[in-house]
Amino acid sequence: MKGLSIGIGGASRAGKTSLSNYIKSLYPNKKVFLIQMDEFVKDEADIPKVRNHTDWEHPISVDFERIKQTLTQALNENDIVITEGILIFYSPQLNSLFDKRIFINIPKTVFYKRKRQDLRWGKEPDWYIDYIWESYQKYGKLKENDSDTLYLHGTEDWSPMLIDEHLYKVEKAPTF
Repeated sequence: MKGLSIGIGGASRAGKTSLSNYIKSLYPNKKVFLIQMDEFVKDEADIPKVRNHTDWEHPISVDFERIKQTLTQALNENDIVITEGILIFYSPQLNSLFDKRIFINIPKTVFYKRKRQDLRWGKEPDWYIDYIWESYQKYGKLKENDSDTLYLHGTEDWSPMLIDEHLYKVEKAPTF
């Protein structure tokens, strides 16, 4: 039996990893597998540069084929597979594997505040933080609205009932 495949996208620092872990905590009796896009970047030598800075924000930096393979295998072994990342909806082939999508919106001001506090890779220059936002606008947004996408705001608490309803809603049978 195939597991439920969930894609979670949004800007850098929107809360994708936190939401993934939160969803996992909502289903303690299910086998949940998390896939983080950051673990599937190509070798730095294979990624173009922007102003002598590695361009992690471009889709070319991500090995989407390896994510697809990992997701396909994980779906056969788990009840729920959550795949998250800033560019996770960019690849149509990968996007087609998601049963449900969740997109976390945050305003640009919140992104800037959170990103400036993020020192995992050292202090990033302001021009690169601007570039991250521009790349997210260009490559990270969903291309379409559909009923399989739940839009959340990254500055509000998540509702477990809303998430559960979205993930496991049963379509009503037509009434005659």
